[in-house]
Amino acid sequence: MIVNIEGKFINEERNKTRASIEWRHHSDALDTFFVNLNDSPSFTYITAGKYRYMEFKEGKVKRQLGLHHLRDNIGKTPLKLDDLELLANGYFKCPDTTKQEPNVNVLSTAASNTWWSIVVDSLPNPEKMVMRGATKKPRYFSLANWKSYAGELLPTLASVSSEDYSGSLWIRSAYPSQALETDPLQKPIKPKILLPVPKLFGKIAMEGERKIPLILKLNKQLLSE
Repeated sequence: MIVNIEGKFINEERNKTRASIEWRHHSDALDTFFVNLNDSPSFTYITAGKYRYMEFKEGKVKRQLGLHHLRDNIGKTPLKLDDLELLANGYFKCPDTTKQEPNVNVLSTAASNTWWSIVVDSLPNPEKMVMRGATKKPRYFSLANWKSYAGELLPTLASVSSEDYSGSLWIRSAYPSQALETDPLQKPIKPKILLPVPKLFGKIAMEGERKIPLILKLNKQLLSE
């Protein structure tokens, strides 16, 4: 799937910030996130689970990342690189089957450096969600308006808040990866206008001898005289 996500936030510094993220998700290949920010350098985040790195357009810089880097914020937004990692790879442990009544609504993350658990009010389409982790400051989500995109149910709108920040996320578009070139909300690219070929050079005949423009014939005649 290709999912285009927009986000607006009031960050911890009480400043307005926004992000635009194109998420290209593959079940058996690399996941790529194209992250565009209004107040920080934009970048591409690429992850395959065991390794991950960022690419910056300016200077063609690549930065390899370890797990501890996942605690870093995405620009000046309250989002973390770990959020992208969780979306791409779904590092969640199975419910504890040793308990008589395991709580299936509590999801534990297996390889996250920021979030330890995700608790939802219901499955498979929750409306409320709480994330808790290393920062000891829970993050609250309110999910609304679930819709089917090419057979996949996704919430089209989500509000996010914590003690220090708030904001909203929404899906601008989502479609199968086969339709990558047909984003319905992208502006059409104008075709390049080819300038006409000067008549001086004439046309090349499909059969027979090459036609010589009249001006070249005159020059040839003058030279012979």
